[in-house]
Amino acid sequence: MTQKSTIITGKKVQLWIDLFFCLVLLPVMIYLLPIERWFQSNTLFVCLLVAWLYTVYFVNRFFTVPSLFINRKRIMWALLVVMIMIIITYLLTQYKMEFPWQNQPRPGDEPPRRPMSPTRLRLHQQAVWFLFVIVMTFSSAIGLLGELYRQRARRQELETAKNKAELSLYKAQIDPHFLFNTLNTLYSMVVTQSPKTEDAFMQFIDITRYIYNNANQESVAVDDEAHYLQQYIDLQRNRLNDCTKINFDYCNDGKHPVLTIAPMLLITFVENALKYGVSASVESIIDIVLKVENGVLTLTTSNPVRTKPTDESHVGIGIENSRKRLDLIYGKDYSLDINETEDQFDLTLTINLKNHKP
Repeated sequence: MTQKSTIITGKKVQLWIDLFFCLVLLPVMIYLLPIERWFQSNTLFVCLLVAWLYTVYFVNRFFTVPSLFINRKRIMWALLVVMIMIIITYLLTQYKMEFPWQNQPRPGDEPPRRPMSPTRLRLHQQAVWFLFVIVMTFSSAIGLLGELYRQRARRQELETAKNKAELSLYKAQIDPHFLFNTLNTLYSMVVTQSPKTEDAFMQFIDITRYIYNNANQESVAVDDEAHYLQQYIDLQRNRLNDCTKINFDYCNDGKHPVLTIAPMLLITFVENALKYGVSASVESIIDIVLKVENGVLTLTTSNPVRTKPTDESHVGIGIENSRKRLDLIYGKDYSLDINETEDQFDLTLTINLKNHKP
């Protein structure tokens, strides 16, 4: 069930509760009182009392309780409204009802009236206060539950919007970096008239198609992501000489064939290894291993540091963005360990994909 449908369902439940109270519960409580005897000689009072109880319910349900969650000023207004309701209810309890004498009057005579005795007055006051307390308690409980539900739904909505915005931002920061590096490689091959240029362009088209089809997806198959990494590495090999060797190995035990992963999450770590591990004059070996065992994905990269970053302010920004994506998507189901020295960079990423099946 989507978040929007959940909110609609919650509103319907609250509406049914309001209807149940107003049309069933409150009339039953009023009926249990000697309302018929009251109504015979005090029709106006009974009508005012019933109207007042419904007014108390709706004012407390839709104004007083929600005001407690807004700000201090609204809380003061809510307390003032409660005080006014108590005062009005007190005035209703002071109404001195009259009842006809039990003796039958002569035909044509108006039935004589007798004032309410102290005992009847006390019972009348208790009945009015009882109804007022019941209405206030029930409306406060329903209003409080409804407001807590709305606050929770609002927090979830804000958190979802925040996560989507951050994920879009991180993707936007990562993808242009990848495209820039790839286009730079193709440009170098065209300038040098490499015989592998045509194959490289086909690889680039396949990679671009993968990005276009999956960039907005929540998840992709692990095998597809591994194939994407293989294409990227093959494309990068085209611009390297014999001094740099890239070893890539992927294995999947197949125990969980439906495992998926967030798209283009691993490319940053591979990019990082190639960016700083490639050398045109010094021997350099870059090892990249991706394996899936019992639903747990492990990516390890190991590369010598052959290229020093020229802008210290942008050091590790890609990895940091990927770490934030990992936090948002996988939470505690991942670990990222980095061992960095002046001449060597080793990284190990572990993700428990079993807990994130589609």
